[in-house]
Amino acid sequence: MISKYLQVREKDDQVVVFHELHPDPIYCSLQKWEQFVSNQKGDDVFVEGLKKRKLIVDQDIDDQAEYGAVSARLQRKHSQAGTLYLMTSQGCNFNCRYCFVPELARKFGESMLTEENAITGINLWYEHLKETHDPNMEYFVIFYGGEPLLNKTVIEKSLPYLRKIRSIIGLPDRLSLMIVTNGLLIDDSIVSMCKEHGIMVVVSFDGSKPVHDSLRVDILGNGTYEAVIIAIKKLVKSGIRTFGSVTITPQNINQLEGVSDYLTKLGIEKIGFNFIKGKKLIELVGKDGVGQYCEQAAKAVLGYSHSHKFGSEYQLEKKVRAFNEQDFFPHDCTCYGSQLVIQPDGQISNCPFFKAGIGHVKEVGKDFRIWNQPLVREWRKRLPLYNQGFKNNDAKALCGAGCAWSSEELYGDILAVDQISRIFGEEVFNELIWSKQ
Repeated sequence: MISKYLQVREKDDQVVVFHELHPDPIYCSLQKWEQFVSNQKGDDVFVEGLKKRKLIVDQDIDDQAEYGAVSARLQRKHSQAGTLYLMTSQGCNFNCRYCFVPELARKFGESMLTEENAITGINLWYEHLKETHDPNMEYFVIFYGGEPLLNKTVIEKSLPYLRKIRSIIGLPDRLSLMIVTNGLLIDDSIVSMCKEHGIMVVVSFDGSKPVHDSLRVDILGNGTYEAVIIAIKKLVKSGIRTFGSVTITPQNINQLEGVSDYLTKLGIEKIGFNFIKGKKLIELVGKDGVGQYCEQAAKAVLGYSHSHKFGSEYQLEKKVRAFNEQDFFPHDCTCYGSQLVIQPDGQISNCPFFKAGIGHVKEVGKDFRIWNQPLVREWRKRLPLYNQGFKNNDAKALCGAGCAWSSEELYGDILAVDQISRIFGEEVFNELIWSKQ
């Protein structure tokens, strides 16, 4: 019998057939497919291909077992806290017009993470790792904000402790340290710290001087282009692994290739594109322009990737890898149990921007696990495998769950589908499903 997860797409008298939960495409002519559907018979090679992909099953229980296996793998991936966010500062020395951090700082105060809370957070993260450590995974400690370098002292205190505890416990095997910064405070002492501890630095940059300075301004409203370029050059010249973070705005949405070319010439190793989130998106494009922005941004990322190396952009690269491995893409964001966030006031969260109120890092105890929290389990209902908003979406395997915080901001519902993530996933899926023809 034909699996209920069998999906079909047509293009130019060709048909691609694939399993909804792990798309491994098989191609044939439209005529051949119609003949198969009419009598469910075909040549041995074609039929065996369908069976191999579990598109022909013996009974309904086989589909149920396949769904259960995919769900179990997804839950395991979301029960490994591969990333620790240390939110060293709530405030920022920039006032970017698409960024929600200044509003959060006004609402919750420009608090700074203390050394004690940072160390306690590291210890709690290591308790997570001792339970689920996988030597094949790459782990991350990310110093984040606001602007994390406003609290340079706590970063300086945390790094030796990370080195010490890692040498004692002996895990994780593959650990990357990262600072995500606007670049303004990069100086010789920061460079020396990064070199000593092997820190990767992500610098935000949005394009040419007029484009960058139109939105990325300091707290006085001045453009920041020149300062950011100086910071990038300093980092690259010093041998620091440097990455670019580019927010897709109405000003640069048709210029991503040019932004990338310029950053590459500066020595940037990899680029990640970010979609505008939450109410700031409406402020910039208007309520009626959200759909158009989502489609344009998704196509812009794909266009950039075609002109370079397909899959070379960070977010796209993860989707391509999942597709090639016939895996159900787990997430766009790791807030579904795969990251531990220590907020500047010491509160624990699953998301850097969502003030979850799960508990204070000094009070929850070493048996606390982020993936077991009721909030996280509720957020997992957003995942396309379970979300009714993806029920009839044949591209759900690559859509991810997107940003829960943004969904609540935009729609007032934490479980609402993130349209940017959905559209991006669908665009990528459509490219990939025909790519092996």
